Order: sequence, then C-alpha cells, then structure tokens
Amino acid sequence: MPRWYFHLDQAGDRLIDPEGVEIADPTSLRSRAVAIARALIAEDAIGGVLHLDTRLFVVDERGATVLEVSFADAVALIPKPR
Repeated sequence: MPRWYFHLDQAGDRLIDPEGVEIADPTSLRSRAVAIARALIAEDAIGGVLHLDTRLFVVDERGATVLEVSFADAVALIPKPR
C-alpha cells in the first residue's frame, strides 16, 4: 500500500512528516489533507492565532509533491456583518 507524507509550510518554515500514512485510494488524499488542515486550524484557533498562509503538501514515497492545500482554502471565512 502506498505511503503518503503530509508536510507543513508556514512562513517558509517546513515541518516534515517523518512517518506518513498508508492510504490505498489516492482519490481520498484531498479530503484527508483538508481534514488535517481543518484540525490544525482548530488547534490554532484555540490558541487565538490563525495562520491562513500555512500550506499542507502531500508527498509520495519518492518525495514528489502530488497535492497542495492552503489553510485559507480549507475553510470559508465569513466576514462580520456591518
């Protein structure tokens, strides 16, 4: 089964996923990446700071990036009514 790695990039700092996760169906990678991004956004929100410039890169076993998800694209921001 293929192994996929979910690396984070925030303001030029990269956090490497050293373990990865085995996922048989590559068509589910986007939904998995969005779920991970939303969970991390929720953790940031608890701390009171959101870094919407953060990106999550899905990398295959050869090290090739196959998908990129921006935290800003993982959520809908609804402005405060005037």
